[in-house]
Amino acid sequence: MATVINDQLHADLPTVQFQHIVSHVEGSKFEKLLFVVRALWAFFTTSQVDAVHIHVASAASFYRKSLFVWAARLRGKPAFLHVHGSNFNSFYTGSAAPLRAYIRWVFAQCARTLVLSETWRQFFTQHIVQNRVEVLHNGVHVDRFEECRTPMVDTSHFLFLGRLGVRKGVYDLLEAIDQLVNQHQQRHLRFLLAGDGELAEVQALIDAKQLQEQVQVLGWIDSQGKMELLKQVSTMVLPSHNENLPMAILEAMAAGKVIISTTVGGIPDLVKSGTNGFLITPGDVPALSSSILQVSSNPTLAARIGACNIACVSNSFNLRTINEQLAQLYQAAIAEAAGTVR
Repeated sequence: MATVINDQLHADLPTVQFQHIVSHVEGSKFEKLLFVVRALWAFFTTSQVDAVHIHVASAASFYRKSLFVWAARLRGKPAFLHVHGSNFNSFYTGSAAPLRAYIRWVFAQCARTLVLSETWRQFFTQHIVQNRVEVLHNGVHVDRFEECRTPMVDTSHFLFLGRLGVRKGVYDLLEAIDQLVNQHQQRHLRFLLAGDGELAEVQALIDAKQLQEQVQVLGWIDSQGKMELLKQVSTMVLPSHNENLPMAILEAMAAGKVIISTTVGGIPDLVKSGTNGFLITPGDVPALSSSILQVSSNPTLAARIGACNIACVSNSFNLRTINEQLAQLYQAAIAEAAGTVR
């Protein structure tokens, strides 16, 4: 979510001027509550507001951000709820009936609900709000990843980029690597695991399976470190159990990498299995192993898929185009609120 917000704030949109109000801070419950109150005060004391764009996840994030939907309603301004949470479906279905009713009411007050994929649009229109649900994909600055498009990268090198834990499927990946290395003797394979999370647990499992030569845990990396890693690999592996529309996959596609991932969230909007990557069912370790082996043994296929991914992102997920779509949505909602559009 932070990447999307930052890109939005720095968008080159002559007709739009953003004022960013942060509503969350780490700390005690009292500190968090005080911060929300201050954010609401900042909103009500901001003189010129035409529309309110609210980025939201699930659980506590939703309830906190719903206060700003109320605030926008009180000021008579159109609100956009932009949903990023990868588990919003389970959050909604797992809530008690009164809370589900409140969730539906909040979204019904919004001028637009923005979701990241067609899969999520279908969920929201079926369960939460029938109208004014728009797909606004995450996007990337495609040209920034040109330096990562190294055509001669060894197809035996793979990158996992995300929080190390169950949700992102890192333990499934380690099981697949174990099969490939210790059962099928694919000892030439190399995997870089970049991200925060359960670093000690992951390293302990690597040691137990004697995969130290094949797998390196790098921990959290910054933007420049990410670019350097993308230069070294042919493939991004993200076998997630739960996702929305991962920026890591979009960025790897812009860098011309093969994608191995799963059929969850908005990922099928990005990756068509066999065309620009490989999609498996979450938790299907044999299929994950097979996909890794297929890429590592077929440099021609990897090169073709990489070129396809660059074209796909350039055509459909270019951030400039997506920002223009967002500006048009703002204009339409503002016009509707002013009663100039029927």
